[in-house]
Amino acid sequence: MAEQEKSTPAVKKQADKPAKAKKPSVFARIKNWFRELKAEIKKIVWPTRQQTVNNTLVVLGCCLVLGVFIWILDAIFGFGFQTLVRFFAA
Repeated sequence: MAEQEKSTPAVKKQADKPAKAKKPSVFARIKNWFRELKAEIKKIVWPTRQQTVNNTLVVLGCCLVLGVFIWILDAIFGFGFQTLVRFFAA
């Protein structure tokens, strides 16, 4: 009687497991990947020429302003450092 109880759960475990789904071949997965890629690319909304020009000008303007700001800070800190060196060297 005890032997039947032990063997029954083992049989149930095997019966409960779903059969493994067959994995598609490598070439089928690559084909599916490119098909999905093509579908995603169709969803892209590209900016107009005017939007691209405006965005480029904004980026260039920000770079120019930031460059001038860093240049001014560099001049101020350089002047301050030279002043400190002259003060302590004397």
